[in-house]
Amino acid sequence: MTRRPHSPDAFFFAKKPRSVFWPCVAVILAAAGLVAATELAIAAFSPAGLQGIHERNPWSMAISVGVITAVAGLLWTATNRLGVALALVGAGLLFTSSLHIRKLQLIGRPLLPWDFLEWRQVTSLAPTLLPGAGTFLAILAGLLVLAALVAGVRAVRRGRPRFPLPGLARGGLAVASLVYLLAITFYAHVPLLPKAFMRFGVMHQVWDQRSNFQINGLPLMMLWNWEGLRLEPGGAYSADGVRTALGRDAEPPAATPPEPVDVIIYMAESLWDPTQLGVRLSTDPLPFLRGLMASHSSGHLISPTFGGGTANAEFELLTGMSASFAPDGSFPYQHYVMKPVEALPSLFREAGYRTAAIHPFHAWYWSRDVVYPLLGFDEFQSLTDFADAKLEGPWVSDEAVVDHILAQLSDEHRSRFIMAITMSTHGPYSLPLTGGEEVQVLGELSPDNTLLLTNYAHKLRQTDRALERLVRALEARPRKTLLVVFGDHLPMLGPNYALYRETGFLKEPWTDAQRERMAEVPVLLWSNFTLPKQDVHLSMGQLAPRILEAAGMKPHGFFAFLEGLSRAVPVVRGDLLKSAAGEYLPLTERDAVSPAPGSSAEWLRRYRLLTYDRLVGERFSVAPAAHGEQLAGGK
Repeated sequence: MTRRPHSPDAFFFAKKPRSVFWPCVAVILAAAGLVAATELAIAAFSPAGLQGIHERNPWSMAISVGVITAVAGLLWTATNRLGVALALVGAGLLFTSSLHIRKLQLIGRPLLPWDFLEWRQVTSLAPTLLPGAGTFLAILAGLLVLAALVAGVRAVRRGRPRFPLPGLARGGLAVASLVYLLAITFYAHVPLLPKAFMRFGVMHQVWDQRSNFQINGLPLMMLWNWEGLRLEPGGAYSADGVRTALGRDAEPPAATPPEPVDVIIYMAESLWDPTQLGVRLSTDPLPFLRGLMASHSSGHLISPTFGGGTANAEFELLTGMSASFAPDGSFPYQHYVMKPVEALPSLFREAGYRTAAIHPFHAWYWSRDVVYPLLGFDEFQSLTDFADAKLEGPWVSDEAVVDHILAQLSDEHRSRFIMAITMSTHGPYSLPLTGGEEVQVLGELSPDNTLLLTNYAHKLRQTDRALERLVRALEARPRKTLLVVFGDHLPMLGPNYALYRETGFLKEPWTDAQRERMAEVPVLLWSNFTLPKQDVHLSMGQLAPRILEAAGMKPHGFFAFLEGLSRAVPVVRGDLLKSAAGEYLPLTERDAVSPAPGSSAEWLRRYRLLTYDRLVGERFSVAPAAHGEQLAGGK
């Protein structure tokens, strides 16, 4: 029997294979074109320029084409509109690329999945995130989304899609796309796939996200990092293992001293010493702080971040844990702190202190409104509490922050633990000069960098003056008071470290010494009573025991462990390890499987396990609260 040309049988056997095969080929070609266009656009607009494209692994690029093909396939099966699916994929790539380019230009770090988890932060910083090329690409992405929506509406009105997917093909494409995406995302758990990837140099370099992007490209790096949000203990996890890692001191804390010490943590935004650049300035922007550092315990802390990411500096100092054990670029405040965490505020609160955090910015920024109560803060004064405050540029002045600190200390019937974070020295530093700048740049610099340094130095001068007023007020207090002043990170002075490079402060290639230099921020431990003077050179997470000791509280449990760690490996950062002997250690020390007892690798293994336990584990390392009679002395 001959089939009629337009019978259902003829359509099934003749037309459907052709109508599915060629559109699928078109999807693959379109995905290849989108990946190529994305990578070329990123290379063209990034600081590294087009030469960076040569570092891409061609096998990684082929896998990326498969990723984009699979995503387009899923959208095609969901909408049954091929044009709409491709437009949505293209718009998504364009928008992601625009944010990625701008982040590279600003701080030299690639875009990562967790950057999308706090949409309010992105919108609040939009004016600085999307100028120039970023704005163009974002607008283009928006137009593509609009075009996809219009095309979708028109296709629905026409009724029948131009490239329909038969039921069997539709289901098969959906399954194949999903299986491919899952296999690539979790490739480390798929038999034989890790060995195959290793043979062709395809590797998820989670320890260095810049290199991860440079070799694997944006789509593959983004896909792999969703899986990388998981925190790992670095070995077997058990109650006995955690207690062994904790070491000798797992006892509850000793009673607070008869005369408790009020403690103020003063984290100054982007506080750093610009005279290290070697550029002549008309006057010292930090004369008062420099004088205090000469006569009190002081030195440098190693910040976990550069130019931003204040939350990780806070996290390390308050909890004693290292952000380096989380995936590079992630933020424990947003991704892991979901339950109460033993930290400096909770320790002081257990000792009878009233604990308060002060920060003149949005309470929700970095999820502080959620995290601070979990860390042990009784009170949080944020931007809404600074309604009539004096401004320094676009930000609340440090003078207003000092006012709030002194108001907290006015009630002297109860001990106080206060953490204050300033804003006046926050960027941008490229705003036009007002003519009232107190510090002038006398050295020869490019006009752009002269503007940056002039604005930054002027802001520092205001910070130094506010700090002097605070110290003078604390000197007059009858109660013992400890003030800890430090910077959260170095300032971002131009795209791609422009000012640091022009002055020669940053030199290529990057070495361990250079990484350390770009992470050192000043720290001061001042008191209105006598304390022995000490030199400080530690990661931020290891300062907590010294704060407790200066306040007359014996470090216990995990914080006693940190004391020992600081005598073995005082610098622990994602890209830097340094022993107490001043030796830079290979990063592989962090992941040693069976390190020798007492070795640097053993200390790091214990530190990682304890961080996991306290942050996302069962908290076996957290001692029970001390007895009530031990705590009453702090009130």
